[in-house]
Amino acid sequence: MAKTKILCVADGGITKNLMEQMHELEKYDAEVTIIEDKDMYAMGPITDRMLLIEHGGVDAAPICQELLENCADKDILVVHVASINKEIINACKNLKVAAVLRGGYENADIAALTEKNIKLINAPWRSANAVADFTVGMMIAENKNIARSHKLIFEGKWCKKYANQEYIHDMRTMTAGIVGFGYIGQRVAERLQGFGTKVIVYDPYIDKSKFAGTDVKFVELDELLASADFVSVHLRLSEKTQHFIGTDELAKMKETAYLINTARSGLVDTDALVNALKNKTIGGAAIDVYDEEPLPKDHPYLQLDNITLTSHLAGTSCDTMRNSVEIGVEDLKLYLTGKKMLNVRN
Repeated sequence: MAKTKILCVADGGITKNLMEQMHELEKYDAEVTIIEDKDMYAMGPITDRMLLIEHGGVDAAPICQELLENCADKDILVVHVASINKEIINACKNLKVAAVLRGGYENADIAALTEKNIKLINAPWRSANAVADFTVGMMIAENKNIARSHKLIFEGKWCKKYANQEYIHDMRTMTAGIVGFGYIGQRVAERLQGFGTKVIVYDPYIDKSKFAGTDVKFVELDELLASADFVSVHLRLSEKTQHFIGTDELAKMKETAYLINTARSGLVDTDALVNALKNKTIGGAAIDVYDEEPLPKDHPYLQLDNITLTSHLAGTSCDTMRNSVEIGVEDLKLYLTGKKMLNVRN
């Protein structure tokens, strides 16, 4: 019986050393080959590439030439940020599974894969713990003025009064509204419960019965916006969720509430948020993702005194990339042993 041929594409995020774990699959009669995407040599180019694909789709990104040259006879492709587009898919004669070792899978043409009955899997919770930790940190930083105080001290200023002085509260007295209750949203809720923070959730797609008997309270979006002190967005970006938080939604928030976005910039209408912050119709915001990265020097966010900004760091953790490979290996083990994979997306 012929071996299952697996081609893995390492890069500056999931390095060749990390990808070596895929050799574990050789215990299941697989032949593993690892190549490198030299263009994606570091996290800077990787972030730029994913932003390009987020805005322009999978076909907006250049093809990985070495992937194209080596994929023809492979049964399984494993990538991090290299694109699995129509050209790659059409070049494969035996492809049965495409694995994208990321939380999202925008760099794979899901329609083309589905049309050819090729399964797509990803690593959905690879950065969930890192992003959840960061999200709670952003809530505390914005509420307690941690980043602003740090910046001002470096400027020689000892500030004891801030724009939100009248509504700085203990976390145990606050309500956090989580919009989207997937891998990350659930972990944010777990962490907040340790502070005694009340958590309310809006997610019309989740099976709420799974959370029966827990402290999770599901509410409609309008109720969440009206009662939450933190509104934290954790949706997947799609045509349906583009600018999910816009002028109307911001107007429904409390004047003392904070908007937190560590997910995708497109989920929030930037112009609407700038206006809400400028006019003080909401209390503040903490933002890690932007329509354009790096953030331009003339961006209106930089003129505000009620926003905390970070440079797309939420998923950064030495554990994220390792988690990615481990999730992929476990799912492919299931496939190679004739079992149902856990993270199929089509």
